[in-house]
Amino acid sequence: MLTLYKSTLNYFFVYIFLYFYGMKKNMLVFMLLLLLYVPVYATESTCVSGTVSGYPGTTIELYYFTDEISYKQEVLTTTSIDSAGVFEFVFTLDKVRKCFVDLGAFRGILFIEPSKTYHLQPMPYQPKTDAQLLNMYFTPQEVLVGLQNQPPDDINQRILQFELAIDEVWNNAMYTDLSKRYLSAVIDSLEMVFPSKNDFFSIYKQSTYALLANLQVELAPNWSIQDYFISMPVHYHNPAYCEAFTVLFEGYFNLLESQPNAKAFFQAYHNADIVSLREQFALLTHWNNPQLEELVILYNLWGNFSLKPKDRTTIINLLEQISHTSLYPENKKLAQEVLYRLKKAHVGSKPNVNELRTIEGKIITFSDFAGKYVYIVFASSLINETYADIIYLDKLRKKYAENLEVVFIFAQETEAKTIAYTKEIGADLIFCNWNSDAQLIDAFGVQNIPSYYLLDREGFFSHSPALSPSQGFERKLDAMLEVEKAAEGSSTMNKPFF
Repeated sequence: MLTLYKSTLNYFFVYIFLYFYGMKKNMLVFMLLLLLYVPVYATESTCVSGTVSGYPGTTIELYYFTDEISYKQEVLTTTSIDSAGVFEFVFTLDKVRKCFVDLGAFRGILFIEPSKTYHLQPMPYQPKTDAQLLNMYFTPQEVLVGLQNQPPDDINQRILQFELAIDEVWNNAMYTDLSKRYLSAVIDSLEMVFPSKNDFFSIYKQSTYALLANLQVELAPNWSIQDYFISMPVHYHNPAYCEAFTVLFEGYFNLLESQPNAKAFFQAYHNADIVSLREQFALLTHWNNPQLEELVILYNLWGNFSLKPKDRTTIINLLEQISHTSLYPENKKLAQEVLYRLKKAHVGSKPNVNELRTIEGKIITFSDFAGKYVYIVFASSLINETYADIIYLDKLRKKYAENLEVVFIFAQETEAKTIAYTKEIGADLIFCNWNSDAQLIDAFGVQNIPSYYLLDREGFFSHSPALSPSQGFERKLDAMLEVEKAAEGSSTMNKPFF
């Protein structure tokens, strides 16, 4: 901003000079040039360049997480990478972000500050092993990349040194009496060794201190929250802040249940009244940090969705209210992302899958089975249930041929293995392989193998998850068909018989 001011001021003096010499025509051209010139200073670019040996593509992406709570991944920018593995990202950035490039089994991370230039140390691409490719839940290991142009004030180096010091503290904690006095002294000594005027690094340190304070079991989590956390503004992109947040506030509603004055809070919860819920939470906590308070409410609603199935309608209602009424854009976006995930494969929605490819190479869509129920099984040849399911469902499909289709999607194995396995069984069912497509697994919200889902005749989720064959899926299907039959019969009650 200072550079922009000085540059504009210099042009102002030139303007005065030209004006008094009567060069008004030249002045008009000059002012147009000035208007075009000023934004160049206002949006200085950030540059990241480097080399990846063995990279198997012609383009490379620089990613970031929209927040470090939901870990929603976004592409910041994309660039070409030549045959020697050389690349360069040029982009604009509004704040410090933890960014990364995927290097196969590893993830090269870098904390990037706006308007700076980074020349990375050469990085190797490490292909994923077969086991990693077939693991639906594999996450590349994070590695902080090195810099060739290491400036003395670089935030990456400061974070690395700080983390090494913290590792030593964690190691010593195993053999030390973790009293409040001891932990306070450790935090004070760390603060003396790592002074900083960088806001991002200061929040990083303070959040880590909150985690250290939380080691004092008798005072956890209140000492940590009151003395080290609630005074900070909410930082959605700071990994240390979000790590401390999740540790301190996981299951926080459970702590409130033991408080005698929390009755009004839980009444607001069961009434799905977000306004009253915010007010009562503020009265209970006395944090004077409404953005954090709402974020804690949001996070605990998300956690309770799986822990308290009976409350799911209430939770969805409250989350929708946050997504529409929150005064904080980040909380709104997070609520929307949480709702998207909770409603994924939700009863009444449709699978977010455009098409599937069978092991014979045929492209199918769920709309191909309109008019039938579709029973979807995520399976693996590595587990015993799969063989029994195939044999049983092959017979069931033939029995209910007019009303039922069965689709098996094999995961955590190669397509060749699926083909060999199903060929040996010889069933007349539709078999697909996930082909390491994480989006396919994500679209159904698959948490384990096997998993079962049922689509209704119009392609909407009818049961998610559905009963497995051993849990009585056939009885459930029979009951559904009987209800349909009864409904059809009632619609002809007033019609004449011929």
